[in-house]
Amino acid sequence: MAGKIKARICFVSLICTLAVLLTSCDFRLMSKREVKEYLERQYGKEFTVLSSESVTDDYYDDDVWRVRAYIVSLKDNPDICFYAFNVVEGESFGIFGFRNWLIDTYASDIIGTAFLEQAADTELEYELYYTYPVKLSSEYHSYLWIKFVPVFPEDLAEVCELLSRTFTDTLEKVPEAQDKNTLTRIQIQYREPDWPDENFCLIWIEPFALYEWNEATSLYERGAMDTDAEAIREYILDEVGEYKERLQHDKSGVEGTECTPCG
Repeated sequence: MAGKIKARICFVSLICTLAVLLTSCDFRLMSKREVKEYLERQYGKEFTVLSSESVTDDYYDDDVWRVRAYIVSLKDNPDICFYAFNVVEGESFGIFGFRNWLIDTYASDIIGTAFLEQAADTELEYELYYTYPVKLSSEYHSYLWIKFVPVFPEDLAEVCELLSRTFTDTLEKVPEAQDKNTLTRIQIQYREPDWPDENFCLIWIEPFALYEWNEATSLYERGAMDTDAEAIREYILDEVGEYKERLQHDKSGVEGTECTPCG
């Protein structure tokens, strides 16, 4: 009898716990008005949500539960449009790891435009492309990727100047983007002439937040990113220095070691 009572108590406790967790999780997708208000809080500008549609069935990430895509424009400049995605995700058959979040391409689109304008006067080799998270759609894009492959010591100053001008131009237009994740990934594949062909230092810069390792907490903490060209150069050279130290510990060489991302 005592065993049955304990089992019932455990079952009731489990149901109560699940009920609390379920009520604390918001599975509902955001309305157009909620998206508009969220973006206006983020950027301090007025927006208009032009349209929205469910893209759950066509989203590449199979772990998501629900996804809705929105097309948004600046209220005072309707020609400037960008995308937002409201994603509800969590572990299968459970709510642990649940997350309801909104991402948008407003800042990354401005970064992409600024970069192309600034890069037009250089002879640097680069690739610029977007992630398209919705299957069979070349309209909705999310992450912006900029790749410099390869970058040699003689190219480094020009790369850093280009990035600095791009970041400065972007923050003049969107100062609220400072310290935020802008859905932008910049990849620099740094090589030195005397390195074997298979050796390079892969460096990531993710404007406009800088993640630094805190020894006391054993966690990465986010801080403001210094967009000055010399600061970017020093960061890259610090990463290259750590890479060289790792190479010294491996006489046979290390292929494509990846460095800690900036941002």
